[in-house]
Amino acid sequence: MKAVLIIGGAVSGSTAAQKLTAEGVRCVVIDQNHMPYGKIEDGLPRWHDKQRTKEYLKIDDIMSHELVDFVPLTRLGEDLNFKDIYQIDWSCIYFANGAWKDRSFPFTEIEKFSNFYYQNPFVYWFNHYHESSYKGISIDVKDDALVVGGGLASIDVCKIIQLELVRQKVESKIEGFDIVTMEHKGISKYLEMHDIDYDSLGINGATLVYRRDVENMPLTTIPDNSDSDMVAKRKLARRKVLKNMQDKFLFKVAECTQPTGLHIIDDNLEGLTIIKNEIVDGKPVAIQGSEDILKGSIIISSIGSLPEPIEGVPMDGSTYNIVDQESGKFDELDKVHGMGNAVTGKGNIKASRVSAKTVGDLTIDLLQDVSSDTINTIDSKVKEWQEKVSYDGNYFEWKAKK
Repeated sequence: MKAVLIIGGAVSGSTAAQKLTAEGVRCVVIDQNHMPYGKIEDGLPRWHDKQRTKEYLKIDDIMSHELVDFVPLTRLGEDLNFKDIYQIDWSCIYFANGAWKDRSFPFTEIEKFSNFYYQNPFVYWFNHYHESSYKGISIDVKDDALVVGGGLASIDVCKIIQLELVRQKVESKIEGFDIVTMEHKGISKYLEMHDIDYDSLGINGATLVYRRDVENMPLTTIPDNSDSDMVAKRKLARRKVLKNMQDKFLFKVAECTQPTGLHIIDDNLEGLTIIKNEIVDGKPVAIQGSEDILKGSIIISSIGSLPEPIEGVPMDGSTYNIVDQESGKFDELDKVHGMGNAVTGKGNIKASRVSAKTVGDLTIDLLQDVSSDTINTIDSKVKEWQEKVSYDGNYFEWKAKK
């Protein structure tokens, strides 16, 4: 029998498990959370309710498969030592653990200021602060916020800020106010339904700060083999996508704007020093003499996420040391492959699913049967890991306890 370990059970991990179990491969899936939903649960803002439910059902169906042993609340590098699990003779180990560590802001001294936030904790706060059981950080969303980044995730952050600013102004005036409904309809349309004019609220709005131009913002994909006409159409589509988002959520964009430092007055963070860029051969080049100050009440970094370092796992700088992007093959480690956001750096569902399918296709014929002794070892370890977190193997009963 073939038996694999999958680290992370969300989009890429569950996609791999679905393919492997269809071929009769036993899958042990460990996940750091109570449920294996990853960033579907806490990376997507809470208005993605329909998409979230759809993805939950897909994952539940796969994780409850008879060939899947699910191990929740188990974090590699903390609860389990990688060297210990690597010594087990698995047919393969797949890293599908995503990217949960925010990429450090270029000027790390910004982290000491209370009005600076990274994207991941900011979105987590928005998703949970309204829950009675929430005990996390408290964030005071203020007008004139700056969001540094580019792409769909940073747009989501801008949307959160705008929705929160409006909520602060109108929640007491609208019976049954619902921030998710406001997102679905768009701010202006939602306010019009309640005879409120957005301009009357006195909101200046958040600004998205992007070092390139909008045509280079990754809002739509441009295949590598695209001809010049296709590239031009896709770039135009990117402007349209962003314009539609601005029309609905009323945030601003400072494109070709590169932060160069922090604007600090009397030990208070009051914005960023910036320089304007021009795009030369697809790359941002600073325009000399264009230095300026961009004032901001709060600053959120949305410049991407990275996989967390794990002792014993080779790194290439801040990412895993992968020698082949398609197969996700790790350097220096035999029978270890990565997939999804841990490899691609693209935190979206489609890219993670495609990556998992590609890795699965390229590795499934390489999987070897394991010995009966190895199966016994795996059985023993799975039982030990599950008992440690009081999981009895009944997936849906476990889910009901959440």
